[in-house]
Amino acid sequence: MSNDTVLEIAHQMGRIFNDLDEKVARELVAPDFVDYEAPPGTPGGPDGYLGTARWMNSVFAEASWDHIDSFADGDKAVIRVRFTGVHTGNFLGFEGTGNKVDVEHIHIYRVGEDGLVHEHWACRQDLFLLAQIGAVELKLPPTGTQA
Repeated sequence: MSNDTVLEIAHQMGRIFNDLDEKVARELVAPDFVDYEAPPGTPGGPDGYLGTARWMNSVFAEASWDHIDSFADGDKAVIRVRFTGVHTGNFLGFEGTGNKVDVEHIHIYRVGEDGLVHEHWACRQDLFLLAQIGAVELKLPPTGTQA
């Protein structure tokens, strides 16, 4: 499978979160799909990934994952996105605040020869998101100062 095809499949995965597109989930997410970033106990397969997308959209109004950059190499695609939304529901034990959030994520998808996504990993700026909803306070040094 070409890098372009792998990348296009990974890009389509964004429709699951942005549009809650159940059709895409059923067409592209393998039955044995594993989401290594989902909370323990989250089911795999299309239902698990779609469930995570529904939960995030219920917690963050106006949720959007906007493409910044991406590439594919072999069977893996890497996509960098900007996640924005308004914190309106319970997120990891923190009730909705109405605060806006704006953080970046990096998502990695492994696409099998069958054209289905079998694995997902992510790196998110969760600490900054928690700071934006007021769950933690960060005391960062001013920019440009020496430690």
